[in-house]
Amino acid sequence: MTECCVAIWEGEKATPTFPYWPKIVEFLGYCPFDPDWTPGERLTWIRRYFGLSQEAMARRLAVDPGTLARWEQGEREPKGEHLRRIRSVHWDTR
Repeated sequence: MTECCVAIWEGEKATPTFPYWPKIVEFLGYCPFDPDWTPGERLTWIRRYFGLSQEAMARRLAVDPGTLARWEQGEREPKGEHLRRIRSVHWDTR
């Protein structure tokens, strides 16, 4: 990433895309997780933290990308087997 990218992000003209999140968290030295986030916001953050697209995360969870999108947007919440799958997935991509 370049200084220009960081300046754009800091100026709130754009937000980092998913491939940048792991390095940003590594640089910050902490996880910027907000405990007040909705389940969908947490799921989105987890996906971005590990640098996964919605398609890649949906494959990892064995769900349709549309289902994952609805969870992230708060239209639905994962339950039952889906919730167990989310909790049991090995997230580390390194």
